[in-house]
Amino acid sequence: MLDQICDEFGDRVAPVQWNANSSYPRLYNQEAWDKWHLYPPPMSGGYYYPWLWTDGKSSYYDFYKWRDSIVRHMAETSDVQLAHVGTTYDPLTRSGEVQVECFNNSASPITAAVQIVITEDSIYYPTPNGDTWHNHVCRDYVPTINGTPVTIPAGGYDTAVQTFAIDTSWVEARCKLVVWLQNMTLQPDSTMPCYQGMQTRLLDFTAVEEPKTPHPSRFTVNVSPNPCRTGCEFTLSGDAAHNARVTLYSPDGRLVCILSAPQSLTPGPYSLRWDRAGRARGVYLYRVSAGISTAEGKLVVTD
Repeated sequence: MLDQICDEFGDRVAPVQWNANSSYPRLYNQEAWDKWHLYPPPMSGGYYYPWLWTDGKSSYYDFYKWRDSIVRHMAETSDVQLAHVGTTYDPLTRSGEVQVECFNNSASPITAAVQIVITEDSIYYPTPNGDTWHNHVCRDYVPTINGTPVTIPAGGYDTAVQTFAIDTSWVEARCKLVVWLQNMTLQPDSTMPCYQGMQTRLLDFTAVEEPKTPHPSRFTVNVSPNPCRTGCEFTLSGDAAHNARVTLYSPDGRLVCILSAPQSLTPGPYSLRWDRAGRARGVYLYRVSAGISTAEGKLVVTD
């Protein structure tokens, strides 16, 4: 049933499947069991499975009701936007670094924890209930089930950074990074509410790698307005500005556009316009490069 829901709604659902039975060693994960037990027992003082938690709130054991619960939660708006602003993965070392920016568009500060989970799809493992293929299986919490604490000021952002590694028994092409922001304080209604979430294929992060030691820039970059609503201008000046180009990445780490300065012998300044054109709000990453000179920064897009 969970697979059907994910197929129907695509990237709007970021699932993590906890397998609580240690008799199934290929599926069982102790961290998943521990995370499950951070929540109060949902049924007559005990834990029952299958059971659905949606955005940190207990739902149902009846999986025929799962879709309705998920649809209701998708209809809720959120003032939080998450963005990968430098997440990388190296297939040679099977390791990487997660860099997640959390943007708070509300009028109040938020104290919470960024939860990072590595999941794996298409695991063949026959179980007594008749299932043979298993998706969204929890492989690792990075660094732990407690997540990475962040404090996000009103109208501002905070960043969570964590390193991770992929076990040799996991198929990297089937792995995803699932990230969400969660209030880890148990509420009076026995929930630990989630503000926002996202998931991305692990191998999508092999192409957008941040330089570890950027070369000194031979140009300056000014972005105005920042934050912006409808768009902004990148103003480049300096002796390398005429060869510079701006590469802009969306909150999920994907390429948005490349803006290039005119090929000229004069140092500028040059103004390059970016129009939002329906793009989602959030924290965008831009990289300006000219030869070996680089500079990076963040562009905040609001509604």
